[in-house]
Amino acid sequence: MPGMSIAPLTRTDVLKRAWPLVFANAAVPLAGVTDTFVLGLSGETADLGGVALGGAIFSVFYWSFYFLRMGTTGLTAQADGAGDTAETQRILIRAFAIAGLLGLALFILRDMIAWGGFAVLQGTAHVEEKGAHYLLARAWGAPAALGAFALSGWLIGLGRNGATLALYVVFSLTNIGLDLWFVLGLGYGPGGVGAATAIAEWVGLAVGLVFVALALRQQGGWAEGATGRARLMEPGALREMFQVNINLMIRTWSLVIGFTWFANAGARQGTAPLAGNHVLLQIISLWAFVLDAFAFVAEAEAGRAFGRRSLPALRRAVRLTGEPMFAAGAVFAVATFLFGADALALVIEDADTLAAAQAYLPWCAIVPFLGAGAWLMDGVFIGTTSGRILRNAGLAAVAVYLAADAILSPMFANHGVWAAFLIFYVARGATLAAAYPALERRLQPAPTASDTEAKPSA
Repeated sequence: MPGMSIAPLTRTDVLKRAWPLVFANAAVPLAGVTDTFVLGLSGETADLGGVALGGAIFSVFYWSFYFLRMGTTGLTAQADGAGDTAETQRILIRAFAIAGLLGLALFILRDMIAWGGFAVLQGTAHVEEKGAHYLLARAWGAPAALGAFALSGWLIGLGRNGATLALYVVFSLTNIGLDLWFVLGLGYGPGGVGAATAIAEWVGLAVGLVFVALALRQQGGWAEGATGRARLMEPGALREMFQVNINLMIRTWSLVIGFTWFANAGARQGTAPLAGNHVLLQIISLWAFVLDAFAFVAEAEAGRAFGRRSLPALRRAVRLTGEPMFAAGAVFAVATFLFGADALALVIEDADTLAAAQAYLPWCAIVPFLGAGAWLMDGVFIGTTSGRILRNAGLAAVAVYLAADAILSPMFANHGVWAAFLIFYVARGATLAAAYPALERRLQPAPTASDTEAKPSA
């Protein structure tokens, strides 16, 4: 089946493909809010603390493998753009197999992960016990969680964003329902929260497999050669997938280091600035749900243009996904400036935390617009599977950020922390923007001998 975007991409196409991803992005944190809500109603402080610690440990490994989603999207979109249905299907099989093996490894090593994680975080014995109950129950869903990364990446790469929405909505609703039953109804505590999430992840995976089956049917079933062992294990294709995923993992870790450093830098300023920064970061995360949706569309459309070897299609994808990203970023920035202080007063009771959050709100308000370029370029380079460029840009950006924080934080306290954090976003976007002309040159045909001969001599 040829790629879905043979006709030129339009602004309407971008909006139609982005809105399901906005809600899909929001569905996962909604389940986390429910975890906190039910434990807050029924549990003790140690229950919440245990889930916070256990969740932090699991998330380090869980999100380290998010490259499965990104790499699968880019490779699938390129194969789809090239009209190579068999290769899109081989990418699905390879990605799903890798996800299953990595998820199985997480499950087998769950006790070691728990032991090592709690040794580093060092909570009280009671909190660690609660956290272990959560973590060990949650680990049963690890293969399904990573498998869902592969499936959602494949579906996004084909432009089937409604299917991705359905997968994560079903996951979230199942998780919420089981949370209420296991914790409020049966009193299972943190272990019940972990079990609810694990079961929901398997249910979400099942839904994803249903939509994959529907997509395969619309492709006319398995293409000739798609499931042959020789083509599946082709060294060149495996090497490309390995290199892309390793580079994306390093890039992901560089961003994790940056955000962890931001939290630590806030902690050095005192309890109130730390708490205020944490609240403001949640506002940024909220805006990122929307902007990331356009970045996902940019991934698929840039990848599809790359697969078609079409420079005009790439430029059109960048422009038409960038326009709503920057427009939305500007709207969110203005809304945060105008209404952020009042919104913070509604959700923060502690006076010191509220004062800190409101004092640094203007910095937070700039992020949606300033960060739009970084998110857009992320999407373009992920879609074109330019893993080496993403890796180098991520490492360079975090180095610039750490240097900026070392200079600005001692001089301007928490204002310096925020200034350095904004420089991090600028560096992320600027390093990738600097590499974009080289990306375009990869789609420009090399000059032929006749072209060279036709040029007049100097």
